[in-house]
Amino acid sequence: MPVAASTARFLLLSLLLLLSSPAVTLVRARVTALIVFGDSTVDAGNNNAVPTAVRSNFPPYGRDFPGGRATGRFCNGRVATDFYSEAFGLRPFVPAYLDPDYGIRDFAVGVCFASAGSGLDAATAGVFVSDPFLFFHWCMRRLLAATEKCRFFSCKNKCKSEN
Repeated sequence: MPVAASTARFLLLSLLLLLSSPAVTLVRARVTALIVFGDSTVDAGNNNAVPTAVRSNFPPYGRDFPGGRATGRFCNGRVATDFYSEAFGLRPFVPAYLDPDYGIRDFAVGVCFASAGSGLDAATAGVFVSDPFLFFHWCMRRLLAATEKCRFFSCKNKCKSEN
């Protein structure tokens, strides 16, 4: 038997033994938030709040979305990232950052910065009138401020209850 073949078999057997050992514990990653950037394929309605002709907040869009309402998604229901969110155990849809119905607590578990017309190539990218990365920066600052505020108040309440 050649040395390479015997080494490969030894390594394979060692790996199988290691993986079947009770001392090895598998750790599953947990997705806590879904942050979305993109174009119309994943836009959750950000274009409803910006001055652009590229919108889908009217019928027949949204007819299969819960409640049958047009949300600004360029489809008749949910977009791919909505299904990913649900598959990861988060809410069944990802809200648009510019949607006034959602706030910082909602964005802590997922938010969409995508905008239709942002374009996958340079020829169509000029349609987008806002900067999704600037929105992301603002959102992260708001999340950090909200987190710090929660820590302050929970610590303050804990200290009061100990006295």
